Amino acid sequence: MDNQEALEQTLNRARQFLQILEVQKASYGLRVPVDLVIELEEKQKEVSSLEARLSLLQGKRPASVPDNLPRYTDVFVGRKQEIARCLDALSPEERGWGVAIDGIGGMGKTTLALEVAHLARKQGMFDAYLFASAKTTWLSAEGVRQETLALSSLDSFCREFAKGLGRKDIETMTDATERRRALLDALRKRRVLLIWDNLETLNAEERDMIAEFLRKLPDHNKAIITSRRRTGESAVTIRLDRLLESEALELMAEKGKSQPRLAQELKATKREILTALYEASGGNPLALDWTLGQVAHKGYSISVALERLRNAAKSTDLYGFLFADAAEILSGNDRTVLSALVVFLTPAKTPALADATDLAITEIQVSLGRLVTLSLVNELDGERFGLHPLTRTYVRAAVGGTDTVGTVPLSGIRFDSAAQRKVLRYWVDFAQKYGGDGKDAYKNYDNLEAEWQNLEGVATTLREIAGIPGVLKDQQAAQMLIDLENALSRFLRFRGYWDEGVRLGEWRYQAGKALSQWSNAGWGANNVAWTYYFRGETDRAASWAAQMAEAMERGGSRRDKAATIQLQGQIAEQRQDWAEAERLYQEALAIYRELGEEQNEAIALNSLGSVAYKQKNYDHSESYYKQALAIAEKIGFTEHQVTCCGNLGSLALGRDRPTEARIWYERELPLAQEVGRQDLVADAQEGLAQVLEKEGRYTEALLWAQAALEIRERLRDQTLDWTRRLVERLRGKVE
Repeated sequence: MDNQEALEQTLNRARQFLQILEVQKASYGLRVPVDLVIELEEKQKEVSSLEARLSLLQGKRPASVPDNLPRYTDVFVGRKQEIARCLDALSPEERGWGVAIDGIGGMGKTTLALEVAHLARKQGMFDAYLFASAKTTWLSAEGVRQETLALSSLDSFCREFAKGLGRKDIETMTDATERRRALLDALRKRRVLLIWDNLETLNAEERDMIAEFLRKLPDHNKAIITSRRRTGESAVTIRLDRLLESEALELMAEKGKSQPRLAQELKATKREILTALYEASGGNPLALDWTLGQVAHKGYSISVALERLRNAAKSTDLYGFLFADAAEILSGNDRTVLSALVVFLTPAKTPALADATDLAITEIQVSLGRLVTLSLVNELDGERFGLHPLTRTYVRAAVGGTDTVGTVPLSGIRFDSAAQRKVLRYWVDFAQKYGGDGKDAYKNYDNLEAEWQNLEGVATTLREIAGIPGVLKDQQAAQMLIDLENALSRFLRFRGYWDEGVRLGEWRYQAGKALSQWSNAGWGANNVAWTYYFRGETDRAASWAAQMAEAMERGGSRRDKAATIQLQGQIAEQRQDWAEAERLYQEALAIYRELGEEQNEAIALNSLGSVAYKQKNYDHSESYYKQALAIAEKIGFTEHQVTCCGNLGSLALGRDRPTEARIWYERELPLAQEVGRQDLVADAQEGLAQVLEKEGRYTEALLWAQAALEIRERLRDQTLDWTRRLVERLRGKVE
């Protein structure tokens, strides 16, 4: 059944019921009950409204439908779910007065309201469509412009709506209270859609008065309000969030159709850059439009325009337009909470914010309530709270101690850098609590895994504040960066975050040099070198090992220098310089024994076993491996037990003893999974695959080899090519 047929049926039922009411009225003569009179009037209005809607669908236009809706020619994409919810809220079956659309500036609240109103107009849902706005500023390619005709009170809105209805008598009344009453009386005889735009610019008293007016709105009339502040009592509330990425890309393409230069740039720009633009804008239509306008009108490339979007200090018009009004009324606690949320890259819960800021939970809750109302913070499922990307960029720029947004509306607005530092310290302490390189530290790594996105963001922020590489700007931030990397380096290696480990290791090296903390610089270089060693990038590993040696020579302990020698031995072994590798390992072993460093003694013995194995000196290799394993078992060094078991399995395979090898690999795998070191898990899986291959169980072998390959490919491990060949060989045998 189409819309017209359904409407005709609804109209016929309404007319039949109206006839029944008219018969009832006639039966009473002159003394008609009041409730029947009211019901009759309501039904007459319903019939009139349905007749008007049907006329529109049939292509007939009524003599006059009051309508001052702005006719926009800009692109509209997406928002299908929001449109459906709005139209439902405007239907006669919905008991509330209409719909409230809120969200941060630029999200398209007014555009959505007008799109819904025009759709309602096409469907003939009302007999009048009236728009009035309190917008005080608007953003153009040339900057923020003031709106001189903005409405500023409930009474000014009432005047505008009365004018739209052609009710000069109501418009010219001198008493505001009487005007409101008269407008409500006039609406009782109509079915009108009222759009109240940008109510956040009004003061609290006027907003409260509008809310009261809307609660009294007569039946069959509806309203849409838009505001950056959450409101909408007795209405369906829609918080407008980001466009989907597909919708944002559609918006870009549609914009390009009317802007040849923009179309050319869009065609020449890689998809990942457009995705980055979407992410930086947070799917905000105004921010996208502003950025594309920089390309179309100012000649920037999309990459340059994107960088301007990411830098609030260089995009003061945009960020001032979006956030200036809200920022001016924030309390000290509000700013502290925002400064904290900037550091939380994943949505935060109230207790975590309280721990990070030292504010009481009740204070956090009050501020979060205000910030949600102002559309600066998003309340998410599970009582979590997060920031829109544009809000995050703005707050970071406005934190004291960094470049501030310099527009006049934002003059003097600062966020609390001390609060930000407190939260940064909170995350460094968190990493130190659950990280480190103790023999049992791996048992806590799930806590780091759960918060890795936040921890990675903290590292980036600390590096930016510290000013490295380059001239050191902040010693405290540099020290916190060192402490953070020291707590995370082993976790990153275990859990397969090797690229991130390289990046943080480099930053620790730079921070250590800047602070003349040579041991810390050396350990940063060490962590980078080991990752390149594990990937088989020997020359890069050697380069970083040389930087480690230089740093340790300037300020390292004897233990630090032994670690340098051990690393140099690993590189010599990778270069197949067996004699040099053995010499270095023996030198490191002697120092570790001298210092009583049993954990590192086990590592050096295992390395000596590896050199012997590669020279097919299997008896010496077995002796070294078992000495290392005995020490690891004695001190409870689980990670190294894994390594020794794997090496003893490989040794057994080298001696063509697959049954013995199986025992070692089956011992290795659960231990590797327990500590969570991904490369060792892959070692055990490969070992079992080789054992099964020797037993002729090719299908089972292939499954283990494929599992190992998945890990190797993610890590870009030095044995990746060998694992690929193993998988291909097994596939051939299975087929």
